[in-house]
Amino acid sequence: MYAFDIIIKNKNSNKENDQQFEDWYHLSSNFIYLLERNGQIVKGNHQMIVNGDILRIPVMCFDKNSLNFKNCSIHAKELIREIEQLTENKITFKFRGRDGENLNYSIPKNSSFYILRYGWESPLLCGDTLSPIPLYTIPHTDHGGVDFDNITFWHQDYERLYGLWLSSGSYEQFAQDQLQNPYSPINSTGRKICAIIEKLTGVPTYYFLFNYRNINPESDKTRKCPITGNDWYIEGKNASDFIAFKCNESRLVSELSTNSSNKIKQ
Repeated sequence: MYAFDIIIKNKNSNKENDQQFEDWYHLSSNFIYLLERNGQIVKGNHQMIVNGDILRIPVMCFDKNSLNFKNCSIHAKELIREIEQLTENKITFKFRGRDGENLNYSIPKNSSFYILRYGWESPLLCGDTLSPIPLYTIPHTDHGGVDFDNITFWHQDYERLYGLWLSSGSYEQFAQDQLQNPYSPINSTGRKICAIIEKLTGVPTYYFLFNYRNINPESDKTRKCPITGNDWYIEGKNASDFIAFKCNESRLVSELSTNSSNKIKQ
């Protein structure tokens, strides 16, 4: 992956408390958010660094060409024009170097299947390599093909549920049930998105189903696909494998419960 500084120089703002400054900062912040939603930059808590008439935002990209204008959504393209009109300057991108933790990453090509899953640099993964696939490399999935809002909002809702489960508080069991039930609202939405991606790309797209059962490993392996009732355990897989279950009919994948790995066979 590649580190860049997005630099937005404002020719017309001299005061940090004037309206022009406010508009400059606000529009620039919205631009970063749109780049995230389009998969052109990796999601994060981006610093908005102001130094006089220069606003600098360090970001991480999947590819050297991720920030190209042609990869932007129509919303981002409109915002670029608005920012450049306001500031009377072109937005520039300064390459800073490679991500030390992902030096060998490259965008997957010719994946035999995709996986939609929460919690990675991109919610879309290559099923063959488990590498993230930036959303901008596939057709837009929402609002008539102009953005990825359905994926963005599914991801945000999933994050909230996952946070409730992870906090181990009063809502833990509720959240776990929502994440494990393939017919829950969050998972029904995710499965619909998979169908849209598959239709647009022609690539089989599977939904990753959460699994955290208090069950021994051998019993976990005998579970059937919760939608079709088919056998879906992949022989030889264990709790350390990313995918231990796969059903081609339901387009579901899952892992062995990490809550089962230390259970003694009953």
